[in-house]
Amino acid sequence: MEFSINGKEAVDNYRIQSEKPKVIIMDHRMPVMNGFDAMNEILKIDRNTKIIFASADTMIKEHSISMGATAFLSKPFRIDELINLINKALKE
Repeated sequence: MEFSINGKEAVDNYRIQSEKPKVIIMDHRMPVMNGFDAMNEILKIDRNTKIIFASADTMIKEHSISMGATAFLSKPFRIDELINLINKALKE
């Protein structure tokens, strides 16, 4: 499991992983590169990547899904909600 502190680092980490993560949890507001731009770059590498977008800004839910996010999780969230979305993404 790899954690990144900004969007650019998330994309760079994704690129160098020989075994890609099965699910990525992405926030919208990050320094250097925001979550939309990072998700876009990751999906250019592999369109089938499962990305759960998590944000307190629910106004971006539809936009994140239309850009390719597998699911959207409103912050704050319960751990069981996250686990359910991860399990659902893994089954797709």
